[in-house]
Amino acid sequence: MSLPPETTSVVENKKNIKWLQRLKEESWEAELLVSAIAIFGTFQLFGLIEWATNKYIDLLPVEQYIYGYMIVFLGLLAISILVSMFVIHFVLRAYWIGLVGLNSVFPDYSIEDSVYSRIYTEKILAILPKQEDTIRKVDDLCSVIFSSAFTILLIYTYMSLFLSIYMLIYNMLLDYIPSYILLIPLFLILSLLVLQMIFSVIGNLKKYNNNVWVQTWMFKLVRLTSMVTYGPLYRNLLQVSMVFGSNFKKKKSLVYLVLAFFASGIFLTLVKFQDTNIPHLILPKNHDVNLMYLNYYSDQNSDESFLLTPQIQSDIIVGETVKLFIPIFHHERNYQAETCGEYQEDDSLSSEEERVKSRKFYLDCYEKYHKVTLNGTLLNINFLKKDHAVSEQFGIVGFIDKELLKKGNNTLVVTKTLGDVKEFTWSIPFYYQPNTLQN
Repeated sequence: MSLPPETTSVVENKKNIKWLQRLKEESWEAELLVSAIAIFGTFQLFGLIEWATNKYIDLLPVEQYIYGYMIVFLGLLAISILVSMFVIHFVLRAYWIGLVGLNSVFPDYSIEDSVYSRIYTEKILAILPKQEDTIRKVDDLCSVIFSSAFTILLIYTYMSLFLSIYMLIYNMLLDYIPSYILLIPLFLILSLLVLQMIFSVIGNLKKYNNNVWVQTWMFKLVRLTSMVTYGPLYRNLLQVSMVFGSNFKKKKSLVYLVLAFFASGIFLTLVKFQDTNIPHLILPKNHDVNLMYLNYYSDQNSDESFLLTPQIQSDIIVGETVKLFIPIFHHERNYQAETCGEYQEDDSLSSEEERVKSRKFYLDCYEKYHKVTLNGTLLNINFLKKDHAVSEQFGIVGFIDKELLKKGNNTLVVTKTLGDVKEFTWSIPFYYQPNTLQN
C-alpha cells in the first residue's frame, strides 16, 4: 500500500526547515564579520556617552541631574555589556573555527596513535568532551551571545530616547503646567513596572501556576508594560526574552553562562565610569584646596573637550597677568532671575541698542553670581564674554594684574552661586615668579 502524497504545506515546511538549517550552518561567516565591525563601532559609542553626559551637565537644571545620570549610566552599562559580549563572541567564534578545522583533520581522538601511554591517554580522554559536542556548544553560545547583545542595544536605545524626549517636554512645559501634572505619566509607568514585578513573582509561584486569573493578569501587565517601555519594538524584544524563558529548563547552563558574561560588561562599566564626567551628575567633585588639579590649567589640559571648572593658563605664572576663564552653562539661566531679576526690554531703543543693552545686562548678571578671591582678598574683575579656545564652551574671561600677585604660592578661589540651589567652589593654587629680566 503506497503512502499518501504529502500536502503542499508539509513540503513547504520541510523546505523551510532545510533552509533554516543551511542558514544556521553558514551564518558563522556573517556573524564573524558583523562582530568585528560591531566591536569597532561599539567602542566609538563611549564617545557618544561622554557627549551626552556633557550635554546633560550643560542643559539640565541641577535638580534634574539625577535623571541625566540614570540615562547616561544605563547607557554606559549597556554599551560596556555590548563591547564585552562582542569581544567574547569574536574570540569564541574564532575558537569555534579552529575547532571545526581541527575536527576536519582529526575527526576524533586516537588511542593507538597517541604519543602518550595507552593508560594515560584513556584516563585523559575520559574527562574530555567529544569534539562534536564542544563545537556544537560553542556554536550555540556564539549565536545566543549575538542575539542577547543586540537585544540590549535595542532596549537601551528606545528607553534613552523616550526618557530624553520626556525630559525635554517636561522642561519646555514646566513654566506653564505644574510639575506634579507633568510627572503623572512617569508615575503611571513606574506603577506599571511595580505591578508587573509583583504579578511576575506571584505568577511564577508553583501555587499559582494554574490560576487563570493570576496568569491572565500577568500576561496583560507584561504586554502593556512592554508596549510602554519598549515601544514599537516590544514584540521583537518579547520574542527574544520568551525564547530564553521558554527554553530555560533545557538550556539552563547556556543562559547562566550568558548572564556570567554580563558580569564582564559590569566590570568594564566600572572601569570606564571614572574616565567620564558622569560622576558630576550625581556627586560633583569636592576639590581639595591642597591639590593642583590638571583641569585648572590650560597648558596641562590642552585637549579637554568639556570644562567643568574655571581655568587659568598655567600652574606657574612667570611675570605675566593671570587669565581666568569661567565656563557658563546653559542651565544657569534658570537661576539668573533670582539673582539679577528679569531683563526688561526698552521699546524706545533700536534693535542694535537693545542688543547691546541685553548683552551688558547678562554680563553684569554673570559677575553678580561669581565671586573671585586672591589669597583671601575679594577681587573686582571686569569680565568679558568669550568662547573657550579648545572646548568652544561659552564663558566669561577676566584678567588679574600681576601687581596683585605675591611671589611664591598664590590661591585663587572662584565661587559660582546658583540661587539657593547649589554653590560650587574651586580653589586654584599656582606659583608666581616675577620676571626679573630688565627691558
